[in-house]
Amino acid sequence: MRSACQRIQTCSPLSKMYACIGLAVVLLCACQKTEIKPLDIVTGDTCLRCKAPITEKHFAAEFVTKDGFVRKFDDISCMTQHATKVGRNNISAYYVADFPSQKWLKAEEAHFVQSDQISTPKNSGLLAFKDEAQAKSLANQYQAKLLAFTDLLK
Repeated sequence: MRSACQRIQTCSPLSKMYACIGLAVVLLCACQKTEIKPLDIVTGDTCLRCKAPITEKHFAAEFVTKDGFVRKFDDISCMTQHATKVGRNNISAYYVADFPSQKWLKAEEAHFVQSDQISTPKNSGLLAFKDEAQAKSLANQYQAKLLAFTDLLK
C-alpha cells in the first residue's frame, strides 16, 4: 500500500493545482465572518438589565457582544445603560424594534423619538422608527425630541 506522500508525488500537476485551489476555497470560506443577526423575542424572555419580562416587542432592544452573545432588553434605555456598563468596544451590533412594525432594525439606522408623554416599560419615553417621516410626525404630536442613536449612547 502506498503512503499519502507517494500518491501525491504521482499525481499530475493539474490535479495538484485543483487540490490547492480547493483547499484555498475551503480556508477562505472558513475564515469569513458570519452575519450578525438579532434574535426573536419569545415568551419567557426577560430584560437582562431589569429582569422584567419582555411583553411588548415594539419597545424592545438587543445588542450582540463581540463574543456572539445576544442581550435582550424590554426598553431602549435599558440597552443603552447596559451598553455603557459592558463597554461599547465589546459590542458588535445594536438592534431596536421599529415601533409600528415591531421588526428589528439596526439602531444606527433608526430615528428615535423621546417624550415624557410616551409610556414605555422603564418610562424612558423612547421609541424607534425606521421611517423618518413617522418619527417626525409623532415628535410633533407629542412635542418630543428627535434623536439619533449616537445621542442615546452619550
